[in-house]
Amino acid sequence: MPKYAYRAWDGLGRLETGVLEADSERAALASFQTRGFLVTSLTTRDEKERERPARRLGGYFRINRRDLVIVTRQLATMVSAGLPIISALRVLAEQIPNRRLREVIVRVRLGIERGGSLSDEIARYPEAFFPFYVNTVRAGEVSGVLDTSMNYLADYLERELDLIQKVKTAATYPVVVGLFTTMVAMGAIAFVVPVFVTIFASFKVQLPLITVIVIRTSEIVRRFWWAGMLLLVGLGMAMVVIRSSELGQRIMDAVVLKVPIVGPLVLRLSFARFGRAMAVLIRSGGPMLEGLDVVAGALGNRIVGGAVVAARDRMQAGESMSQSLQRSRLVPPMVSQMVRVGEESGTVDMIFDKVAEFYEREVDNTVKRFASIVEPVLIVGVGGLVATVALAVLMPVWTLIAKLPR
Repeated sequence: MPKYAYRAWDGLGRLETGVLEADSERAALASFQTRGFLVTSLTTRDEKERERPARRLGGYFRINRRDLVIVTRQLATMVSAGLPIISALRVLAEQIPNRRLREVIVRVRLGIERGGSLSDEIARYPEAFFPFYVNTVRAGEVSGVLDTSMNYLADYLERELDLIQKVKTAATYPVVVGLFTTMVAMGAIAFVVPVFVTIFASFKVQLPLITVIVIRTSEIVRRFWWAGMLLLVGLGMAMVVIRSSELGQRIMDAVVLKVPIVGPLVLRLSFARFGRAMAVLIRSGGPMLEGLDVVAGALGNRIVGGAVVAARDRMQAGESMSQSLQRSRLVPPMVSQMVRVGEESGTVDMIFDKVAEFYEREVDNTVKRFASIVEPVLIVGVGGLVATVALAVLMPVWTLIAKLPR
């Protein structure tokens, strides 16, 4: 009779490992399910590893968030259907088109087969699995509800991806139009205006002020274009240096919060993430104080994350969550009031869902308002720029035509 090495969690959240004799893998799984165990690993003792070992991951890279959403949803579906983690990861590795992510999944599976847990193995790959992801999986393993935690995590990632896509879509239009307009304007000033300058000089026409300004701008652009390029490269390098340090990142995050329109949008996006992440954390059964640290790192802004960490410290000193949040100037009063209602009614997870839904709608509305404001501003700006260059060229031409003998 075949022997199977297993890792399984009982109904009290305790991990058990050992060897079981059964007629088949299906019979072994049925044996565990009748006793209420959640199997995370089930392999035959004499099973040989048939797959080529994954190569060492080299260089810095990030896994595309959309790929991670798809993998998480597929894994959640298979675990909910009762498929062991090992088998689920093997199926995933065969379906993932992303080579980097496939390599990570294979190595995670190999680690589990050697006796590791899912959370410990994915924690080895922070380029693919961020801390909140790892801690949610770990909480699900400890509490024996890994399938539920994975489903919550998949829902969280899908909603966050949808929210980010809305913001990116709204920002793409003005950025593309702005860059295109700037390129056209620079091309006209650098190459078209000089042609007319030669014509105007040959006729010795008195040039209007607007034409003089455009001509001087053209001369500066043509003479010092390299300085502009150096300035752009310097700014880019400065941004990279600033973002590489914790202090620089905090300064940039603080500046972003002060920018009109952008600041309120970032704040609402952060609290939408906060509400959704807290709901997942509570339902997964993770430790609250430790989980708040992880949630703070998932908000996308270190200043807002710092406010959550400060609230965690006050909770550690004995305050309730609602009191701790209320004392932060960055936390909207509505959030702390809703949390207080949740604490009194014992429905904190549902309240955090409501907070997330509210701020997701706010982000959506802000993005729509931003788009409705930016479009006419861009039209006026582009029209004004074109009109300025056209007038600068045509006004001297009109003067020449007026001086022609009739």
